[in-house]
Amino acid sequence: MWIAHYASGLIAKPFVPGVPLSLLTLAGALPDVSFLTLQFFGIETFNLDQSLVPRGCFPYSNDYPYSHSLLGMTLAGVLLSVIYRQSTSAPVTLKDQVAIVAASMSHFLLEWPSHREDIKITPHDSYQLGAGMFDHTAVTFFVECAIFLAGLWIYTSLAPMSTKTGYKTHKNRLLGIALFMVGAQAHFSFGSAPTTNTRWVHAPLFLGQVLASCWLLGKLES
Repeated sequence: MWIAHYASGLIAKPFVPGVPLSLLTLAGALPDVSFLTLQFFGIETFNLDQSLVPRGCFPYSNDYPYSHSLLGMTLAGVLLSVIYRQSTSAPVTLKDQVAIVAASMSHFLLEWPSHREDIKITPHDSYQLGAGMFDHTAVTFFVECAIFLAGLWIYTSLAPMSTKTGYKTHKNRLLGIALFMVGAQAHFSFGSAPTTNTRWVHAPLFLGQVLASCWLLGKLES
């Protein structure tokens, strides 16, 4: 999935209002950030697979046993929560840390129905999971948008007013960010790969979009 991964951070925000929204949404997308970073070093790989192009969106053959295993997602979330605790002067509760780890782990629950069979419980499992929703581009688009918008609704409805200053004081910010995210999903679902160079073209573009999206969502609260 793509923008649906930010929903976990949006949903978590009302329960841990002290944790920055940008960090919570980053936690939801953390396995993708980990994967796109690891592939620069050849630890994990993804390649454009022409046989998948006619089938649907994200036409890549992936080898990402560490970032896209449930165990790897959990450990990445723990690492992010530790980094956050060590880098902020604000008090960080156990609840805050659990929310960060849970957001990262939620990545697995969303990848299972959407991915083709390429995710695992542990890195060295021989059995791979995935229901293949990516083979249905329109379904992927509408499901992802629905999950993201549901998360956005929960955040805007339930989060404390002090965490919504950004869009409350800037009239069109909420709508603008929502439209940007839906546009990003449309590109993910219906767009074509710009080149066949995944390592040095596709990966930086995907990574940049993820980090920019987390930063942009953080502007809803500040």
